[in-house]
Amino acid sequence: SKFDYLPRRSLKRSPFSQTRRGPLIWEDEFDHLDYNKWTPMISGWRGSNSFQIYVNRSENLYVRDGHLFIKPTLTADRFSPEFLYNGTLDLTLEGCNVNWGGGCFLEASDDIIQPIQSARIHTKKSFSFTYGIVEVRAKMPKGDWIWPAVWMSPTDSVYGSNPRSGEIDLTEVRTNTNLSCNGKPYGRQLSGTTLHWGPDAQHNGHRMTYWQKFLSHPDFSSDFHLFGLEWSPTGFEFSVDNVLIGSMSPPPGGFWEMGGFEGENIWNLTGNGTRIAP
Repeated sequence: SKFDYLPRRSLKRSPFSQTRRGPLIWEDEFDHLDYNKWTPMISGWRGSNSFQIYVNRSENLYVRDGHLFIKPTLTADRFSPEFLYNGTLDLTLEGCNVNWGGGCFLEASDDIIQPIQSARIHTKKSFSFTYGIVEVRAKMPKGDWIWPAVWMSPTDSVYGSNPRSGEIDLTEVRTNTNLSCNGKPYGRQLSGTTLHWGPDAQHNGHRMTYWQKFLSHPDFSSDFHLFGLEWSPTGFEFSVDNVLIGSMSPPPGGFWEMGGFEGENIWNLTGNGTRIAP
């Protein structure tokens, strides 16, 4: 059977046929911050050379009037400007739970302490599903070099580390006011949706499964927008504000055939691989 996540505030008609909907199995209207559902990431890991420390603090992560807020702040406001250049920060004292790249202990040396602190939360410990409809209503922030995202990552990376076990990026937005590439706006007017898959980072097939939604006026920070996905055993459909922006269905040989990868199909090695794997 199909599964469905549909917030009650989603009033517009979905592009996904009502006959294809199944029972609602998970939702959060953010009447409060439910730590039984959400786990904050606490770490100074600098993936993608990002500028932030992830913390669980009320100035960065909070709920108000039925909305979840994730708000970046300046590390210097919490400590001091000098702290960025000569300080140390032991995040084990704050419950550090990701030590990738030594992210639990930060020390200024050749590089400064990250100048931003922010928040990141996940449902990996509380909820997972395979196939169904997902809808997330979100308003993006305004500001240079802020990168909000809604990702769906595997609970268990049974095929190996990213991108071997797959990743679904429901939306990613660069929230700069003036950001362009080849004359096209790439700031908060653009939402990108991506599937990540491949045998290794050098052979990530994400460029073959990437879709965009442009808004000239207003942009994605001006109001709330509805980001949707239907994930089935045969493919994916993505929408923004109930308008289909992209879909794909892999060939009979799955993503391995689609990517033209050489060697044995890694997604069939367990005997459980399917056309839609990873």
